[in-house]
Amino acid sequence: MDMTDITNKLNNKISYNPKAKGYRYYVDGEPKSSVTTAIGKYTRPNLENWYKKNRDETFKQLMLEEKRPLNEINAFLKKVKIICDAKESYGSDIGTQLHEWIDLFLKGEKPVLPSDQPLKRMAEKFTDFWKKHKFKVIESELPLYSKKFDMCGTNDVIVTKDSWKGQLAVLDWKTSKDYSFQNCIQVEMYRRFIEETTDFKIQKLAIVNIPKEDSKPLSFFEINSKFIKNGRYFKAFEAIKCLSDTESQFKEDLKQWKKENKLNV
Repeated sequence: MDMTDITNKLNNKISYNPKAKGYRYYVDGEPKSSVTTAIGKYTRPNLENWYKKNRDETFKQLMLEEKRPLNEINAFLKKVKIICDAKESYGSDIGTQLHEWIDLFLKGEKPVLPSDQPLKRMAEKFTDFWKKHKFKVIESELPLYSKKFDMCGTNDVIVTKDSWKGQLAVLDWKTSKDYSFQNCIQVEMYRRFIEETTDFKIQKLAIVNIPKEDSKPLSFFEINSKFIKNGRYFKAFEAIKCLSDTESQFKEDLKQWKKENKLNV
């Protein structure tokens, strides 16, 4: 999916580019942060750089103890980095490509199954799931902006089915190995964004896990309705937002303090 431009019912002009390197969302020409990024920052602390550095230093230490030449060690570490980066990139790309394929599928464009075998099998799992549940699409890949929270997001799909008697659900596709509670916070916030900026009312929230592993089946996790009614996951988001705002204020205070005390620490 390329650049999407929409105007919501509050007359906010939203531009969304899922492939952008920096800000993916612009609202009325101003860059806006993603609710997914905000949630992930505090539910999944970013330790990737530490892990990589620790991995490389351990390799280097062991090889130095074996009296291996330095040029050989550095060449080996370079090869490790190339292989690891390629695996990370593939994992991210396969999720993005599957989302794009599903969006085309739901819009009735009959996309050809991907040639990449893992991706093809994931698409087949999804097709079987969709036929089984007989959902009806209300909106797919809808960019959202909440003025209340000053954040953006894009929900994967809003659906209904005959047996729900008019009730709507937000579904979110995930290709990770398992479910995580930040997924629940994310779809709860999508629900609130949708109800703030559209005429839709959402009664159900669910996460669909489409694993990359052949041995794992696609699964459908519907969030307990009592947690929607009592705002349990929304309270978790409020805690995250408080942490984010407090950290931002701390950084501003620290910057000002250093300036006043002429410190360059």
